[in-house]
Amino acid sequence: MKMSKELFSNESDFHYLIALQCLSDSEKPLGSWIMKEKMESLGDSISLASVGRLLKELDGLGWTELVSSQGRILTAKGQRQLEALQIDVERLKIEAEMKEATDPENAQDIIDLLNVRVIIESEVIKSVIENASDEEIGRLEDSVKRHKQCVSMGEDTELLPINFHQVLCTLSCNRFLNSVLKLLIHEELRLEEKFPEIATKLRDAHHLVEHELILEAVKSRDVERAILLTKSHIQKLIQSVTN
Repeated sequence: MKMSKELFSNESDFHYLIALQCLSDSEKPLGSWIMKEKMESLGDSISLASVGRLLKELDGLGWTELVSSQGRILTAKGQRQLEALQIDVERLKIEAEMKEATDPENAQDIIDLLNVRVIIESEVIKSVIENASDEEIGRLEDSVKRHKQCVSMGEDTELLPINFHQVLCTLSCNRFLNSVLKLLIHEELRLEEKFPEIATKLRDAHHLVEHELILEAVKSRDVERAILLTKSHIQKLIQSVTN
């Protein structure tokens, strides 16, 4: 299977992975010429001279070993390095797939995105209630106060509703959930450019009173009520898109 060079931040890691994979797949030592052919079959267009330099570099790193005049074999250290690189590649693939999945192409994609937010944000708010200090929760209260003040003064409140959810991200101690929620919120912020009509519906559906109710549940450390209100809030956003 050919590897995608675009996944790698630098060319060296790409060459390392391909070369180590070729050696791992082989039952016998490989010389430079055979290595070149095998690397090309996996999508690495590399010159014979470059293969020679690469193999010497791998020897120096302790990842390969020259077996008399037969060619190179993979060392135990090289096998561990290959496995580490493979894990990195799988992670990069997942990140690329996730980025593509969270780039909405139509209204249904946005609904799917919001459905994921129902799950993720419920867990985030649970984490906030269980771990955030009163001072930290005060930042969430400040967000609601700013929103309320802007509404009363007739000022632009376009980004304030989203700010409430962004603050939630910073208060949770679960960095993995935070990262996913931040990504989902980021995509929601991009909606206005790509889907202005849907973005307007989402903004109109963001009611200050719902944020106030969620805030009160958080302040009173009522996990069950906070999750219920959060789910209801995001479900209303979903309904605004479908209507």
